[in-house]
Amino acid sequence: MINRITNDIKKALLNKQKEELLVLRSLKSALKYIEIEQKKELTEEESIKVLKNQVKSREQAIELYIQGNRPELAEKEEFEIKIIKAYLPEPLTEAEMETEVTKTISELQAESMKDMGKVMKALSQKLGTRADGKILSNLVRQKLA
Repeated sequence: MINRITNDIKKALLNKQKEELLVLRSLKSALKYIEIEQKKELTEEESIKVLKNQVKSREQAIELYIQGNRPELAEKEEFEIKIIKAYLPEPLTEAEMETEVTKTISELQAESMKDMGKVMKALSQKLGTRADGKILSNLVRQKLA
């Protein structure tokens, strides 16, 4: 992931894309910081989690900028999110998640809310970072209720 971002930094430098360059450098910095903190190279999955956190923090900033009547800053954050999402795997649709939830519940023979933890663990192992945890949790609750 860091290699891909580094290559894109070089391209942005050559093409004089200043805004994109700033975002890419901040992403590389965030990934390197976590690597140094953990004293090991990040796996692809760990890198994706870091990037998702970057998106989440920018989404929170957008909400604050909109509340503070600063639409120009909110637009800047949206631009940054667009760049970051280019590095994330294609997320599953809600329909795909619902299919996986139904399949996992039947495989585990889960019948009540007591089994929710077991179902969520299996789903998170199966779907990894491609699925939104909140949506998965809501779907599992609906099916087990």
